[in-house]
Amino acid sequence: MIEARAYPAIAPAENRSPIRSVGIGLAVGLSVVVVAALCFAGNAQLLRGAIPIAALLVALALYFIKPVLYIQYSLWVWFLAPLARRIVDWQFGYADPNLVLLAPFLVSGIAGLTLVLPGRRKNTGIPAVFVLCSTAILYGFVVGVVVRPSAETVYGLLNWLCPLLFGVHIYANWPSYEEHRRAISRTLLWALLILGIYGIYQFFMPPTWDRVWLENGSIGQISPSFGQPEPLRVRVWSTMNSPAPFANAMMAGLLLLLMIRSTLKLPAAVAGYLAFLLSMVRTAWLGWLIGFFLMLKNINPRVIIRIFLSAVVLLVCLLPLLNDPRLATVIGDRVKTFTDLGHDESFGDRLEMYRVLVNDAAGNPFGHGLKNLEVSHGIPVDSGILVTVFSLGWLGTLLYALGITSLFLKKEPRPEMHDEFYKAGKAIVIAMLAQLIGANIFVNVTGAIFWTFTGMRLAASPYHAQERAGPNKLQPSD
Repeated sequence: MIEARAYPAIAPAENRSPIRSVGIGLAVGLSVVVVAALCFAGNAQLLRGAIPIAALLVALALYFIKPVLYIQYSLWVWFLAPLARRIVDWQFGYADPNLVLLAPFLVSGIAGLTLVLPGRRKNTGIPAVFVLCSTAILYGFVVGVVVRPSAETVYGLLNWLCPLLFGVHIYANWPSYEEHRRAISRTLLWALLILGIYGIYQFFMPPTWDRVWLENGSIGQISPSFGQPEPLRVRVWSTMNSPAPFANAMMAGLLLLLMIRSTLKLPAAVAGYLAFLLSMVRTAWLGWLIGFFLMLKNINPRVIIRIFLSAVVLLVCLLPLLNDPRLATVIGDRVKTFTDLGHDESFGDRLEMYRVLVNDAAGNPFGHGLKNLEVSHGIPVDSGILVTVFSLGWLGTLLYALGITSLFLKKEPRPEMHDEFYKAGKAIVIAMLAQLIGANIFVNVTGAIFWTFTGMRLAASPYHAQERAGPNKLQPSD
């Protein structure tokens, strides 16, 4: 089982030089002072630009001084940046597009320095999945520039490429696999607790900034799918931008939680599962089931017994909450749609989307480039498969598919027999891929989670091979 200690227990390989720690303190202090000053001054335009720059400054300090903490920080920026955007919009007025949302892309994007700076990675080759998928993304970017150059195409490049670069960074620093494993486990454990509690609160008493954002967002036709800005009528999205990314983050955390030992495990599970159900994202629910059964298949019987005992305790805690009529009605109605797909409006809309847009994709071999294609022919595009074809074209989609396929062509490494994190990570990757029919899992926070576990899965092989090699072990890189 993975032990997830409290946050103060930073990995031992971290450089604890007082001078370097002062550097981090200066970066954090300067960022806080500048953002606070602009907030009090009421300069909304400069504030929206300062927040991602401040996030980038802190990320650079952590990247060079405390790289394991950089991993945790990057994930938290992905989780919390949309909430920061909503609070700024509530305070200073709605703005779309909004520079605050650049923060996670900039923070994760600096992971690309690992490929170019000397001494920042172990001298190993880059796996085919990263090479093929990044080539496909760059192809889609070139098509976008040729077809219709715009800032939207640049944003699309960041959206697709930055999560992948983060995964490359994790793999390239495979000697730090053990430290990364503990850091990611701690981060998702706390995310389940904090984001889950916020999501439950959002359902019962939507905060003002969430209600204001939902009312303004209805211009972009998101309100019907997100629910209404009223208590008990919201589809929970917690601190994120929409229910689907939130549900996928919860799904990954809940699957990993099966392998974690922590005093926070039970409260994190209760908050996480309840918020996960209140997101109403059926594809994520199915993804969790797929991941759960994959994990049961690959773990030893003693761990299975512990999982089922934990499940019994969890059910005892959840049942009184789920028996609340306000929750039972909402969740029960959503569950019933699985047995009556013929009368499910959402399922019917998705079938119509595929009927109309498949012909469009077949007749456009080069795609539309990396633009934020949300609507085509008046139909919302919420299929990861179609978005990939429209964004990357036939050639790019083929390269991307070959890259993803390469993940499963390698012979499974020996550490899978003992590495609980590896097993959970593999299940999470497959559970996310299973949702491609209903969502694009390669971009934004969902993409960051996907590539994080992909990078960790690939890093496990050289790390455990080095462990088996003998006493001359490589030290984790700073």
